[in-house]
Amino acid sequence: MKSMTGFGEGSARSPGGQAKIVVATVNHKTTSIQLRGDIRDLALEERLREQIRAALVRGSATVQIAWEPSVAAGVDRERIAAAWRELAAIAAGIGAPVPTLADAVALVGRGRDDAALAAGPVSEAVAEALRKLEASRQREGAALQAALQALAARMRQLHADMAPLAAARLPAQRERLISVVSEAVGRAVPAEVLAREVAIEAQRIDIAEELTRLAAHLDALDRLLVRTDPIGRELEFICQELGREANTAGAKANDAQLSELCIALKVAVDQMKEQAANCV
Repeated sequence: MKSMTGFGEGSARSPGGQAKIVVATVNHKTTSIQLRGDIRDLALEERLREQIRAALVRGSATVQIAWEPSVAAGVDRERIAAAWRELAAIAAGIGAPVPTLADAVALVGRGRDDAALAAGPVSEAVAEALRKLEASRQREGAALQAALQALAARMRQLHADMAPLAAARLPAQRERLISVVSEAVGRAVPAEVLAREVAIEAQRIDIAEELTRLAAHLDALDRLLVRTDPIGRELEFICQELGREANTAGAKANDAQLSELCIALKVAVDQMKEQAANCV
């Protein structure tokens, strides 16, 4: 399991200069990448986005790119020399001072584009930063997995405590119905009337189906939490289903102790939802 939260740094050097990369990620429903820094080349930016997107799977990444060209990076000797000779000829023709090397460089520029020089080192530095980011996300994921498994164990215990309380309600409800109906009609309750009322009430408060579905969802949750591939979206779905069954069971509880367990289960589900939002 991996967390969406992580951090990684990378650097690489070439004759053209040095690249330094910092990648920081946080949780996000999809994949979002923000590039900030010294590179102003759309083609290179798109290649970097693809490189980062393939590693992220899910989450929001802020990528800081620093590129420092070397002093001689991209110098085109032939163009600068030709420009100087041309300037020198013009200066001689008009009696002006001999041009300097800086004059020639200012006229033609340094030569090759920084983006071409930066592409290799930047990509290499990004790869190193992504490796460190992956290690960071895995460390965070181990802590996240432990927290999720603790919540799953809590839900399992609550489910086990709910079953006997749910079954014990019917005899008490039967006695209550006998008392209520007898008082209403002023005499002993006919057996068929009592049977009908008990059946109606039993159906109204029965949570056997909810408990069965909760057990199935908890089994699926246990299997999910030991997987190593991305599980974030599946985990969010299971939390949604667990919450649905906990809400329905709570609405049918009709018992103080059982209601408390349903509320505790909903709290555990909400806590798991918060953790799941950070899971890849």
